Amino acid sequence: MTTVYTDTSALLKRVVLEPESAAVRALLRSREADGDLLVSSSLAWLEVWRVLRRAGLANIEAVAELALSGVAEFPLDEVVLVRARRVASRTEIVGLHSSRRAIAVGAGFRC
Repeated sequence: MTTVYTDTSALLKRVVLEPESAAVRALLRSREADGDLLVSSSLAWLEVWRVLRRAGLANIEAVAELALSGVAEFPLDEVVLVRARRVASRTEIVGLHSSRRAIAVGAGFRC
């Protein structure tokens, strides 16, 4: 079994139609069928809810549940956040993308 870190954009593609949505859905279904564990950080869970709320959807809870279904939530504890800060300070990528990547790397996932 492999652990697959799933970022916010991949989670949202499970419920939002975009050019890459079908390919991402197929990949995630394939990984789940292979017995791999899909995980995402608590930050990604928060971001999914925020994006869906901003989209003005009528039934946010149901859509969020679909986006996050079968994905284990990886909590952001102090150890992960300290590691993420160190990774973020060594990268030239800026903004939220660097924070998400830093959290994944800080949690021990390969990106």
